[in-house]
Amino acid sequence: MRLPSTILLDTNTWIDSCIGTRTGSAKSRQLLCACVEKEISVCLAITSLKDIYYQVGAELKRERRATGEALTEAAALAIEEVSWQSVMTIVEQATIVPADTSDVTVARYFHQIHRDFEDDLVLAAVERSGADYLITNDKRLRTHAPVAAITPADMLTLLESFE
Repeated sequence: MRLPSTILLDTNTWIDSCIGTRTGSAKSRQLLCACVEKEISVCLAITSLKDIYYQVGAELKRERRATGEALTEAAALAIEEVSWQSVMTIVEQATIVPADTSDVTVARYFHQIHRDFEDDLVLAAVERSGADYLITNDKRLRTHAPVAAITPADMLTLLESFE
C-alpha cells in the first residue's frame, strides 16, 4: 500500500476544522497538519465553500444563543468575519476542485444511488480531482463514494502506518 497523494475532505470535515467545539474538530485539525507534514494534497469541492461559510456562521450564532448571549449587531458582524476568515484559510490550505456543467451530469449519476444533491456534487469533485480517499464523517456518504471513504480519525490511523 502506498501513501495517498490526494485526499478530498467533505464539507463536514472542513466545518469541524473551523469550529473547535465540534466533536470532530481535533481529529480534523490533526489530519490537516499530518497532510502538510506528509505532503499530501488536500482538496475541497468548490461547491462546499458556500456551505462552510453559511454553516460556520449559523453554528457560532447557535452557540451564542445557547449560552444566553444576545446576538448584537457587533456580534453578528464578528461571526460573519470568522466565517469569512474560515473560508479564506481553507482556500489557502486546499486545492479547490472546480465545477462546471459536466459535474451536474456526474452528480445526476450519483443521485440515482445517493439522493443528496450537495453530496452528489462532492462525489463529482472526488471524481474530477482523482482523489485517493474521501474524508467524511457522513456514514451514508461513505457507502456511496467512488473511492475509499473514511473518517478523519481513520485516515490519521492509516497515515500513522506509513511512519
